[in-house]
Amino acid sequence: MSITVTDEHGGRVARVTFDNSARGNSFDLPLLRELTEALETAAAGPSRVLIRLDMAGRHFCGGWDTSSFEDLANESAETVANRLRTGDELLDRIRRLPTPVVAAVRGQVIGFGVGLLSALHLPVADAATRVSLPEARFGLAPAGVGHVVTQALPRAQAYALLSGLTTATGRQLFSWGLVAQVVDTTDDLDAAVAKMIDGLLAVPGDTLRAVVEVVESSLETGLPDHAYETSARTIVSAGQKGDAP
Repeated sequence: MSITVTDEHGGRVARVTFDNSARGNSFDLPLLRELTEALETAAAGPSRVLIRLDMAGRHFCGGWDTSSFEDLANESAETVANRLRTGDELLDRIRRLPTPVVAAVRGQVIGFGVGLLSALHLPVADAATRVSLPEARFGLAPAGVGHVVTQALPRAQAYALLSGLTTATGRQLFSWGLVAQVVDTTDDLDAAVAKMIDGLLAVPGDTLRAVVEVVESSLETGLPDHAYETSARTIVSAGQKGDAP
């Protein structure tokens, strides 16, 4: 497994590559923590505008590494619940990054992969992408992923997906609002991601960070107060620079 970070576009873009493809890009807590910290470090660059996350190999995410399940059987329900909370807290740190994360979504998105997908700001999916939640077949009720799915989907569809009765496609992810764009084939993915990045780079970096503040504060609080303050800051800054329309 490896996580690498490289600069692109003169340091305005950090390209973070997560490669656990030998295990289908599955995760455990240490791997999730490592990825979260790598993304936070990448976002902290003074000239950083956005992050491109590349999940290596054929599949976006194979879910939680099942090799850790045997150890969980020997722990209390409270301990396991705390581990689940820790995983969701790490995803929330990704969600709260000050710069948006763009990612290509291909192949399989299994279980926990839906949670990771929901934490990214601008994922682009291939229409052939397949989403499945097989936990119920192993006697497990999805936790944080269950919450994400329930919030995003109509009630009946959430039941069907969380029970393992159905799978979802890339186009369904788009209709549910879990990805920003869907393309027809895997061959179109990289070009679509590159085009999205070019579009984002046309926005001043401070403004793009402000957009993230507006969106995330609005989702978190349901109130416009922070959005007012953020917008006012950009209006004053643009006026001082002579950039206001």
